[in-house]
Amino acid sequence: MAITKIAGELLESNLIRSTDLAFNTDILVVDVDNGGRIGIGTAAPGNFKLDVLGDTRITGDLTVTGSTTTIDSQNLSIEDNMIVLNSSGSVGNDAGIMINRGGAGDSAVMYWDEDLDKFRVATTTGDGSTRT
Repeated sequence: MAITKIAGELLESNLIRSTDLAFNTDILVVDVDNGGRIGIGTAAPGNFKLDVLGDTRITGDLTVTGSTTTIDSQNLSIEDNMIVLNSSGSVGNDAGIMINRGGAGDSAVMYWDEDLDKFRVATTTGDGSTRT
């Protein structure tokens, strides 16, 4: 597939707009009416600034900055053999892994307890925002 260049004036006149912009129906959509959402592969971007439908590959480094990162997938495969928790190096913070058991009972947790200087394995009614 050949890439066709678009003249700067034409591109600018189409990008500075007050109505929606769509290329080939749902290949690229700029939803101006709903906060400038961008949809790739979808004619109706969801409640996100960028909504990509279909498989997506990012080549290169990816930095996500924010207070919450959510991964909603059925299977997670990580090639690295070392996962670093508490990478900010905050001294005195416990760190671990929590397993939400849903309606089956309290969550299971395995974490490093800084006060005891050892690993602990337990169940908890906590949500992970605090130690236990």
